[in-house]
Amino acid sequence: MTRSTLAVAADYAEAMLIARRWKNWMVLLLLLFLVIQIGIFLVVRYAGGPSPATTQPVLTAIHDWSGLEWLINVTDFLGIICVVVLAVLLLLITAIMLVGRLIGVSFVTGAFVWCVVLGALLFPWQSLWNYPVAGTMQTAPTPEENIQVGPSFGLPGVLYTWPELQHRAHFGQHHLDSDGDRWTAIALAWARFVGWPAVAIILLFVIHLRSGRGLKLALGEAEVQGTDAGEAIPPPAV
Repeated sequence: MTRSTLAVAADYAEAMLIARRWKNWMVLLLLLFLVIQIGIFLVVRYAGGPSPATTQPVLTAIHDWSGLEWLINVTDFLGIICVVVLAVLLLLITAIMLVGRLIGVSFVTGAFVWCVVLGALLFPWQSLWNYPVAGTMQTAPTPEENIQVGPSFGLPGVLYTWPELQHRAHFGQHHLDSDGDRWTAIALAWARFVGWPAVAIILLFVIHLRSGRGLKLALGEAEVQGTDAGEAIPPPAV
């Protein structure tokens, strides 16, 4: 192997190591943001209480939630940025591996596809479904204001907004027409604030493991299954 060939191989390896380092940071930050959102929901649900004069929870009448409101805004904003950066990094790694004709590209390609799916799930689509207040208002409502949450068919994203949490954190604690409706509402609400974030975390781990496996194969840190340790793998025909 010539000196120039060694330099090219080292350059490819350095590029993938840099991309892997940033990928790991994006995965870690996304995991942190999802866990924070689950934690905020649990804090608001069990620390605040519904207003005795109305079926709408007025959380600000009991606690000052300005810090949690700010934290939700930050996790929404940075969560979308991180998943976009993660997808770009995986696409960049895939391109490097294709140009270098390296093994493991199928794992990284699969991780990229799942990352696109994760980005679509994370985006707060409820802000686009004609939510006149819940998707846009960032200040505490006055008692005279009605906290509207938009049409019932609006499909929300995994990342929720503060007004949405403010309206729905205390599901099941006000009167519903029947026990069946009550338990259905409780199940859907738990799925909304805990279930879907948990699914997003699982997808995030799938992305991390698949992309990590592909990078280890490309960098020679893992052996290809079905081949001997010293067996050379021929490049694909062109």
